[in-house]
Amino acid sequence: MAQPMASGAQHKTFAFVFGMASGHLNPSLPVARALRGLGHEVHYLCPEQFRAAIEGTGAELHVDVDVEPELFEGREPDIMGALTSLALEHGLAGECIIQQSTKVMPIQTELRLPGLLRWLRRIRASAIMHCPLMSPEGAYGARVLGIASVALLTIAGPGAMAHLLEELSASGCITPEEVCAQALGFRPRTEAIGRVNLAFGQELLRARDLTRPFGKMDVLRHSDVTLVTTIEELQDAAPRDLLDAYLDDGARFEAIGPLVDGEGAVRAACHRWAAEGEQHDEDEAAQAAAIMAEVLRARAAGRPVVLVSMGTVLTGDSPDVGWAARRQGSDGAPRGFSGAELCRAAWGGAFDAFGRGAAGEGP
Repeated sequence: MAQPMASGAQHKTFAFVFGMASGHLNPSLPVARALRGLGHEVHYLCPEQFRAAIEGTGAELHVDVDVEPELFEGREPDIMGALTSLALEHGLAGECIIQQSTKVMPIQTELRLPGLLRWLRRIRASAIMHCPLMSPEGAYGARVLGIASVALLTIAGPGAMAHLLEELSASGCITPEEVCAQALGFRPRTEAIGRVNLAFGQELLRARDLTRPFGKMDVLRHSDVTLVTTIEELQDAAPRDLLDAYLDDGARFEAIGPLVDGEGAVRAACHRWAAEGEQHDEDEAAQAAAIMAEVLRARAAGRPVVLVSMGTVLTGDSPDVGWAARRQGSDGAPRGFSGAELCRAAWGGAFDAFGRGAAGEGP
């Protein structure tokens, strides 16, 4: 429950804009909880799947598919919004996710902005926190309305995007340079950028070469500050030209370390679109509680605990990158390891390295 505002303190309304990425959302939860504790209003624009975690902070959830009908009506929601549906509409079936996203994201932004702006005006938002990777429209909406914007970056700093682009491109059997050249030559993308900038009378989006400098997140120039959820020493190295480009844009980064919530706080789990039912959720919660009880007993006994996390994407049910999914090759056929096989291989390796013959021995 929120505490009463201190005498003379000014009530604020904060908007949090996040997509279907629990690892990106979770660090925002302790921020929302702290703001509610100070008596401020907090509203999330987010998928329904994260309701329990969001409402557990005292914030209010507004479901993205309801708020943004221009994007979602007649389209299937996915991890990136409705990117797959938009890609199919524009004849991009069979292309890998990095090709589709670089071409279609400005089109998706154009469709998201009307609903987002209506929502921000309705709740009378004073400031926005958003995920710049999954929900860049949060920064654009703040820029249009002239309110403060904070980006919450959950990868390893400003130099991390270059590595991510290289890995995603390689998984699709294409070079980053080819990805960028195709995006620049995709006319619907260029036209969407032009319409957005004309509609709002400013350069919200840029039709720039994504390789110059390579890995630059252009949206960060619209935020007052970008909070990075690691420490400076653990950030990926960033080349000088990339740092200079951010400096020229006035982008500001603060490496604040992990944002850890309170003990017992509800967290958002993996990417899951299919509804499993109330009994499944209760069984899963009971299983998680039993595992944590074992962890606490091990720590109380002085035994070390080894955590091998495979994140929230591979363990979800996305048809593209989830538990049962396999990457598509250049011929469009699935190949390689599924998410389940990758996870089990990593966990098996951990047992081989740290395991002992008796249950009461070892980590």
